[in-house]
This record gives sequence, structure tokens and C-alpha cells, in this order.
Amino acid sequence: MDNGIALRIASRRKELGLSYQELADRTGISKSTLQRYETGSITSIPLKKLDVLVKGLETTAENILGRVLGEGSEIIESNIFRVPVFNSVSAGFGCYADSQVVSYLPTYIENMSDREDYLWINVKGDSMAPTIEDGDRILVKKQDSVENGSVAVVMIEEEAFVKKIKFGRNWIELHSFNPYYPVRHLENSDAEAVRIVGVVTEVSKKL
Repeated sequence: MDNGIALRIASRRKELGLSYQELADRTGISKSTLQRYETGSITSIPLKKLDVLVKGLETTAENILGRVLGEGSEIIESNIFRVPVFNSVSAGFGCYADSQVVSYLPTYIENMSDREDYLWINVKGDSMAPTIEDGDRILVKKQDSVENGSVAVVMIEEEAFVKKIKFGRNWIELHSFNPYYPVRHLENSDAEAVRIVGVVTEVSKKL
């Protein structure tokens, strides 16, 4: 890990007057891991831990990573980009006239050429609970096909949904993880009206 990042983590912790244990209590990250962050002996910080770490330090990822970031999916560090966050599935896929990016989130993307295909969505509703709960955030890669059984974003007319997808030759089913929501089975022309727009690749849970 960049020594500058390690120094900024240590500096901010000391600025707040926090011990390792106090920061561990705030973040759920162990004292030993926090110490290794500050010495730079850990080469990278996973996105989920970076998210809780900056909250515990009452700062931003930009400040810890040491970059002033512009618009779009600009590179921050190697394979880490600013990915836009939307407040609903439909907004994220341009179904609303006022579809606005509400923030950007540093995100690791393995293939740099794919960086423009990713977006985060703030989830509302409980149809995919407990795997994806109200208030969680999902990372979606835009693509027009998925493997059978994938969790994906689909559109029917101008409405977007997050569902587990199962399909056959002339049919498609939209499954919720929450058993209180029935399976939606569509055949023939109704099935053809379902458009795959992205696959869910990651779930960021709320604290």
C-alpha cells in the first residue's frame, strides 16, 4: 500500500484522539489490521473495509487515498475508480428524466476497459432480503445477457427490477429471495419483453 495512505490513516486517527481499540470498536476492523494499515504492511484495503474505515475516521475515501477526484470513472489508484451511485434501479438505468448521480464510490475493477460499465445502486425494498436488504448497495455491471440463475437487473417496459433470473427456450422467471414475493413467470411474447441490462456483482451491506 502507498505509504502516503498509511500516513494519512495514522494522522487522522491521532487527530481524532482515537486509540486502536476505539477505532476498532467504531469500524469492526481488528486492532492488528488497523496497525498493519498504518505501517503499510498490508498492500491494499478491500473496498468494504475502506468504506467503514473512512466513516470511523470521519473523513472521505478521497482524503485517505490522497486524490482530488474529477467527474466520471476517473482512476484513483491501480484498478480503483470512482463509480457513480444512483438512488434507485430505474434511475441508474436512465428510466427517469431526472436520473442524477448522488455520489461516487471508489471501486476495484479488475479489467480497466470495463470501468464505464459499472454503477452502484442504493436498494429500496425487501423483495431480495435477506441477501439484498433495504438500504444495501449493489454493484452492477451493464450487460445484455447473464447466466441462468444470476442475480440481475432487468427491465420490463420502463420499469427496472433486481431479481434472480431463470429462463428456458420460451420462458423466463423473475425470482425474489424473500418468500413473501411470488415468482413472476413470463412466456413467449411476454418473456421477449424482458430485457437484461446488468448483472449484480457485489453487495455492500449497511452497518
